[in-house]
Amino acid sequence: MKIICLIENTANDENLFCEDGFSLFVEYNGKNYLIDTGLAGKAVDNARRMHLPINSIDAVVLTHNHLAHTGGIDAVMRLNPKARIFLRAGARAEVYKKNGLFKSPVGQGKAFLKKYADNLILFNSFSEVCEGFYLASCEEFEEKLINPDRAYFTIGEDGKKPVPFDFSDESFAVIFPKKRKAEGLILVGGCFHCGAANMLETVRERWNGIPILAVIGGFHFSSSNPKTLIVPAEFPTATARALKSSGAEKVYACHCTGFKGFDIMDEILGDRIQYIGGGEALEF
Repeated sequence: MKIICLIENTANDENLFCEDGFSLFVEYNGKNYLIDTGLAGKAVDNARRMHLPINSIDAVVLTHNHLAHTGGIDAVMRLNPKARIFLRAGARAEVYKKNGLFKSPVGQGKAFLKKYADNLILFNSFSEVCEGFYLASCEEFEEKLINPDRAYFTIGEDGKKPVPFDFSDESFAVIFPKKRKAEGLILVGGCFHCGAANMLETVRERWNGIPILAVIGGFHFSSSNPKTLIVPAEFPTATARALKSSGAEKVYACHCTGFKGFDIMDEILGDRIQYIGGGEALEF
């Protein structure tokens, strides 16, 4: 099994694009999958530059309905018109983000749902992409472990009052790279809005006793500027401690983790954590 970072906020090769987006190319049991599609279609360009078969994708997993993860879907689907698209049903909600006195939509709207109605597999809490490749969600979680960035909201039934969004669009992938599942699993998230600690607890409850070989994704500690920190420093610290206590052998951070957030986690996780940039490949 191989996971290649198609695009994120940095690139390890000057010939590759980078953007405030996230996309992974997954080679698994003879088929190809995407986890997220990046922001603006540049993930497809990077795949071509890396000579990856971007036109033979069996399925696309969208970890949540934010444009940094779904914005490249049209570029992918033009090449793979029959590919399945997995997305949690909570993505039907119209979600906005506060921007001072203004609001802006954060994801794909109803036109996207209509356009890809024949491809979409909308699920509530759990789904199977293929044998050994699953999608799960935090059905129950501790509020204190959710990411502190609470700028996301929907509009209430009165059509006026903003209501905090519960991230019912968010899922994470659990992949078993070996034939024997007992040998270990990989957890892949997009931004861990529901909290990495909550997702780790979900994995523990559903797949109790199976080692976590790696946790991969963005941890939403920064804005589009990776030098910023948009959450209290205590949150990256708590996240790193949860990852350490989970026994995860490796943590591959990227995208919205940011440099400051990564440094905080690095102090706790040491050589168990690594930043993965665009163009890097992981083999399991």
